[in-house]
Amino acid sequence: MAVYAVGDIQGCLAELKSVLRKVHFDPQHDVLWCVGDMVNRGPESLETLRFLKSLGDACICVLGNHDLHLLGLAASGDGYHADTLSQVLEAPDCEELIDWLRHRPLLHHDASLGWAMVHAGLHPDWTLEKAKRRAAAVQEKLRGEKWKKFCLKLQKADFPEREPPRGDKRRLLFSAAVLTRSRYCTSDGLFNWKTRVGGPLSQRERPWFSFERIAWRRDGRIVFGHWAAKGLVLDQMHVLGLDSGCVWGGSLTLAELGRRGYCRIVAMHMCKGCRKPNLGDQDS
Repeated sequence: MAVYAVGDIQGCLAELKSVLRKVHFDPQHDVLWCVGDMVNRGPESLETLRFLKSLGDACICVLGNHDLHLLGLAASGDGYHADTLSQVLEAPDCEELIDWLRHRPLLHHDASLGWAMVHAGLHPDWTLEKAKRRAAAVQEKLRGEKWKKFCLKLQKADFPEREPPRGDKRRLLFSAAVLTRSRYCTSDGLFNWKTRVGGPLSQRERPWFSFERIAWRRDGRIVFGHWAAKGLVLDQMHVLGLDSGCVWGGSLTLAELGRRGYCRIVAMHMCKGCRKPNLGDQDS
């Protein structure tokens, strides 16, 4: 059995199928990890969701910010004209797909493999166990009866820059933001939610995985996506970044994950570009 991880698909189903063909992916024996942002901006968001769902247990997807955006549109019942998600929201199986999507995790961990997966990042002070608890709390809301109310809060949220104290209702919003929106932060956990491209706003800010002392670092290696402007992150022993900007005319990247942090890039497929490259828009 092989475990593969793929970068942000964003509705680029043809590219996904191409990289899977290159490794002769077999859902009877292999497993595909998707780092989130399965939908939006690419031409086939609806077909991508249907395909991933059809793989059953052979596919493990974590939610990204674009996936949460789709849930927010489904919760609101309006704004279907926005982005490229009307095909999903107007589909006859929309309710079934939305139900499947909101039951996806925000963090996946395979202890036997030594790998964990999130869409964007982790807090430098979180151990992996703490991150799993933070993710589980958000997942409980997304899977509960009041999921629509929570998704609307995520759509309109002014996310806290620091983790609120226990009991503060904004704590869930912060956790969701860390897991699905992280790029730059400080070593003591002050997050910058505004900068998408270019350098950090201050000398104290670094990419969330770049600090010498990180609580989760001893718990295994993290595979993530979300940061097309940064591109592939292959030079760090504790993380693997797979967003190579497929929807912006870059590539969709597939990696094979092995035990004790082993990984190798096994397939890439260049995209002609579903969107015109615009660094001001990338990763939003």
